[in-house]
Amino acid sequence: MNFKRYNVIWLLIATWCSSIQTVYAESLLQQYHMPPLERAANTDPAKILLDNARALKRAQAVSIPFTAIEDPKTYQNNLRDDIQAGLPSWAKNTPHVDFSGNKISELNKLLQSLSGQHRVSLQGQTIMADEVLLLPSEILLLGNNATITAPTVQNPATVLIAANSGKSGMIDFAIETTGLGIMIAGAQGVIMRNLRFLNSGRAIAILNNSRFIEIEQVQINQPQQGGILIQGNVSYVWLHDSDIRNGQRADNGGAGLLISDALAKKDFENSTLADSLTEPLWPIHPAPHALLIENNTFSGHRTQGLYIDGGYGLVIQHNQIMHNDKEGMCLDFGAVNNIVMENVFEGNGHRARQTDDDLRDDLVLGFGRLADGSAVAKLPAISLDNAAQNLLLWNIVRDSAGDGIKIVRTGIRNLIMFNTLMDNNQGTNSRFHFFGVLLGSAGLEAEIDSGNHPLDFLPPIENIVAGNLIYGAHWAGILLDREAAFNDIYDNMIRHYQHLPIESASSRFNSIVGNSWQTAHPKSWKEQLMSLLTNWKVWLFALVIIVAIMGLLILLLKWRGKN
Repeated sequence: MNFKRYNVIWLLIATWCSSIQTVYAESLLQQYHMPPLERAANTDPAKILLDNARALKRAQAVSIPFTAIEDPKTYQNNLRDDIQAGLPSWAKNTPHVDFSGNKISELNKLLQSLSGQHRVSLQGQTIMADEVLLLPSEILLLGNNATITAPTVQNPATVLIAANSGKSGMIDFAIETTGLGIMIAGAQGVIMRNLRFLNSGRAIAILNNSRFIEIEQVQINQPQQGGILIQGNVSYVWLHDSDIRNGQRADNGGAGLLISDALAKKDFENSTLADSLTEPLWPIHPAPHALLIENNTFSGHRTQGLYIDGGYGLVIQHNQIMHNDKEGMCLDFGAVNNIVMENVFEGNGHRARQTDDDLRDDLVLGFGRLADGSAVAKLPAISLDNAAQNLLLWNIVRDSAGDGIKIVRTGIRNLIMFNTLMDNNQGTNSRFHFFGVLLGSAGLEAEIDSGNHPLDFLPPIENIVAGNLIYGAHWAGILLDREAAFNDIYDNMIRHYQHLPIESASSRFNSIVGNSWQTAHPKSWKEQLMSLLTNWKVWLFALVIIVAIMGLLILLLKWRGKN
């Protein structure tokens, strides 16, 4: 590898990105003189598709409209301020109580005896969960790095923070359980800081009607069911500076972070199964919204790092999303009006840890496996499926097995701008090759019943792909799939593609202007010299020059002879 070359590339990327990020405006559309979102003529067949697209109906009906997120910097700052204003606090002179017992039942008795704000500090190193820990309102529970162990699974969770238990917090604990670690159900104003979950079933579940929740510096390793679940009408959650890795479940419900509008089931894990995550896009179910996900690591999961099922008004920024066996992140099933910016996606989508059953469930087992045992069918870093009006800005997307950013189907008015996509298409093979950005029109798989399907199967319409740096051996920098219409592709820099800089399988109108590319890798001076020496045009030019010079010399000699 030419490290000097890559260092120069990264320096250029960093300079370019930093110069862009400093210029936020009231509206991206105004600042960058972008085309309007609505570009299809009323008489065009695409307009009928747009009018009936459930994802677009959803984007236009949710409580956080596109106009609210047009200035992403202001939106994320305001969201953080709103969350912080709703969180509880405890003054330095808050009454303090020490607990020296070793059972949750003893701790519960103490907590229920307290009235008003208290800090409760655990003195022992281990406390046994002989029953569910019920954290009451106004209590800040300080673990001092104590470990809560649950020899038997507690139902519904090892720790329950219910609707009447808001304005509470837990700090400095480890939780060991094969079940659910913490359930927050309908509570408002909860702080969870410096928590560790070891080989849990699922670490944290935040369920319907919970609001103003902060989760900070949480470490989750090898969860069997999934990392964190946010489900239902949940808002104003701030997940930051946490590390969620090595999830063991391979379907979408096992993602490091699962954000879902699925209807709650009596056994809440049943609402994370595949058939539960396919709720209709329209009419709208109560969905998670106004969430701030920043400065986290999601890595090493057998499935996605993040799976967004119908959330809206989310900000996902400054995260490291790496080496997940399926996609780095999915925006699916009506994920609309979200901001995904300034994240790093690296090494996702290889499908190297999937069993035959996993691949069969994903309908790709029939494509087979490669010599290294991984699946032939690879996945992108970022996937959008029935998603509308999302902003994908200033992300670095590199070394994906499949595409960098992929709209699977029904991607409408998404803005894919100022991203750096490097060296994706790592999983290219004799069956599949992959792209920097793919605007896809995938149909319904033959194995799926088409009757009353919750998804629309539409081409990509009115998306904007602009100002991206697409570098490396992608099959093509950008692909527009069949029937793609009224997409604007401009000001992209595409280098070192294998086949074409921009490929289109669509006969519909798409605006493709102002992009730049080159067809060959830069040559060394020796290669350039050899190229000149072997070029017949160069030799012909040299011959013409020699003949001309000789002619001039002959004329000069004749002139001198006469004189």
